[in-house]
Amino acid sequence: MAKGALVCLIVCMVVVSFLFAGCATISKGKTQNTEDLLIAAGFTKKRATTTEGQAKLNALKPLKMVRAKKDGEVIYVYPDPYNCKCAYVGGEQQYAEYKRLAIEQRIGEEDSGVPEWIEDPMDPGSWLQ
Repeated sequence: MAKGALVCLIVCMVVVSFLFAGCATISKGKTQNTEDLLIAAGFTKKRATTTEGQAKLNALKPLKMVRAKKDGEVIYVYPDPYNCKCAYVGGEQQYAEYKRLAIEQRIGEEDSGVPEWIEDPMDPGSWLQ
């Protein structure tokens, strides 16, 4: 292999590894944000302490909310086998609060995009000609 091709290959491998690392960091941040919202909404963090419990946790689709029935009641489970090796469990009330908090947060993020130079956004005449 030519020296130039080898250098190119190494550079490409380094770039790809940085891309994967960046994606993992973004994913972990998003997961942490979701878990913070779940706790704020009243979900309970349950650890899988047995082999059977760990197997059940691993059988669920990770980082996705699951709706299930337990003892005739609807529950919601958010499994995280990667970070905490646990599941967040809540009922209808906790799930509704989680959705409310998530929407509130999304709206807050959208509102933060308003340019600071607008003195009075309710009076477009002050900044539109």
